[in-house]
Amino acid sequence: MMNKKLLTLLLVAGIAVIFVATGLYAGTDVPETITMNFNKYKKRRKAPPKYKFIEFSHKKHNVEYKVNCGECHHDKDHKPLELKAGDHVQKCVECHTKLTKNKKKKKDIKVLENAMHTNCVGCHKEVNKKAGDPKGRKGPAPTSCAKCHKKA
Repeated sequence: MMNKKLLTLLLVAGIAVIFVATGLYAGTDVPETITMNFNKYKKRRKAPPKYKFIEFSHKKHNVEYKVNCGECHHDKDHKPLELKAGDHVQKCVECHTKLTKNKKKKKDIKVLENAMHTNCVGCHKEVNKKAGDPKGRKGPAPTSCAKCHKKA
């Protein structure tokens, strides 16, 4: 009888430890910035590279600008993901697997660069339109190449 209670107690304690450890891992904070270091690009292998990797201000977009996770992160059917801090999120390059551009297929979102530009520039243009520029090119959100792609 005593062994059964002890075994049950140990089992419950073990399960509790697993849940606590999982909660601690899942509760990790998102980084302040994310370096868009997709070094699989052939052009990035040139020495020295022409441009620095983009430093994306993830926390600023999420906290200061109040951009919901699902506005950038989506599932395979392009439906917004419902995420909370600490959830596992696949890297863009895991789904947007084509790394070289095909000039004839600028809209192919399997190409990582096209997906990033469509998402980022598209959102930035919408912000600028709301700020008063009908074309969305000028305003608080950068839309020109040089604003994000800094020379090395």
